[in-house]
Amino acid sequence: MELPFDISSNTAFASDLKDTLGFVDSDIALRKIKPDLDAAAYDLVKTIGQSTYDALIVNKNLNKEGEEGAAEPYQDEMLTGYFKYAIGSMAWVDHASASDLAHTPNGRRMRSSDDEKTPFEWMLARDDDNLQKRSYKAIDVLINYMDNNFDVWKASTSFTKSHELFVRTTEDFSQFYTLESRLLLIKLRPGLSMCESHEIIPRIGQELYESLKTKKAQPETLSADEKKMIFLIQKSSSYSSLSYGLPRLQVNLFPEGILQSIRSDSSTVKARQVPQFLEIKQVADLFKKDADNSLLEVESHYKKMFPPAVIPATDTTTISNPYGFDENDTFVNT
Repeated sequence: MELPFDISSNTAFASDLKDTLGFVDSDIALRKIKPDLDAAAYDLVKTIGQSTYDALIVNKNLNKEGEEGAAEPYQDEMLTGYFKYAIGSMAWVDHASASDLAHTPNGRRMRSSDDEKTPFEWMLARDDDNLQKRSYKAIDVLINYMDNNFDVWKASTSFTKSHELFVRTTEDFSQFYTLESRLLLIKLRPGLSMCESHEIIPRIGQELYESLKTKKAQPETLSADEKKMIFLIQKSSSYSSLSYGLPRLQVNLFPEGILQSIRSDSSTVKARQVPQFLEIKQVADLFKKDADNSLLEVESHYKKMFPPAVIPATDTTTISNPYGFDENDTFVNT
C-alpha cells in the first residue's frame, strides 16, 4: 500500500517524518518503522475505507500550487498534512513501545549511555497513553477536515453508513453526553445500530421507525410528537452505545471525564493506573440504566401517540362468568 511519505531515501524519509510529527528525532531509519507505517495505513483504511485512502494518495501526488509547471487541480496541502500526521502518529504508537529495548541475538537488552537515562515504568506508561491519544486526535482532525472539504469521503460507504442512524453527528450525541470525537462516534456505530434494531423497532414498529427516519431529513414535516420521539430515540441510542462501547473499545478513545484515571500508590503524584475492568463495567452499567430509563420514555410516548383501544366490559361478561371458570372446567369438576 502506498504511503504518503517520501521514501526515496533514508535521509528524505527521516526529514519528512520529523516535519510531520515534530517531536521525534530526525534520524529514524525507514526500514525500522516501515512495517508500523504499513500497519497504520491498513488500520486507517478500516475507518475511512479504501476508496478514501486511495483518493488521499492521489491528492498527495498532485502538484502544489505555485510550483514551477504546476497546473490544476492543485494539491490540498492541508489535507495531505492531516493525512500524513494520522499515519505517522498511529505508526509511532507501535514503533516507540517496540524500541524501548534492544532486540538482539541474545534476547532483549536495555539501552543505556552516559548522556541518556532509562525512563521509569510510570513514565513509559503515561507516554504510551499520550501517544495513543495523540494518534486518535490525529485521525479525528483528518475526519473532521474531510467532512467539510473532501467530496470523495462524503460519497464513501464509511461516511454514508455513519449517517443512516438517528444519531448522525456529534451534535446529536452531545445532547446527552458531550462528544467531540468523530472517530469515537464511528466506533460507537455498532452500539447505536444495535439499539435501533433490537430496542427501538420492537417498541415503535417498523412502519413508524421508517417514517421517522425519512422525515428526519426534512424537519419541517415533523409533528411535535414525532420530534419528541426522535429525541427519545437519540437519547436511548446514545446511552446504549456508551454501555456497548466502554467494555469493547480502548479507554483512551473516550473523553477524559468518562473514566478518570486512578492515582497509584507510587511516590510520584503524576503516576496513574489504568482503569480496572470492574470500574469500566460499573460505568457501563450506569449508562445501561440510563438507556433503559430512556426506553421506558419511548414506550410511554408511543402510547401517547397511539393510545391503545379500550374494549368496554359487557354485562354478560361481568355477570355470567365473574371468576373466569364454570361447571365445564376440569379443575372444578375434579
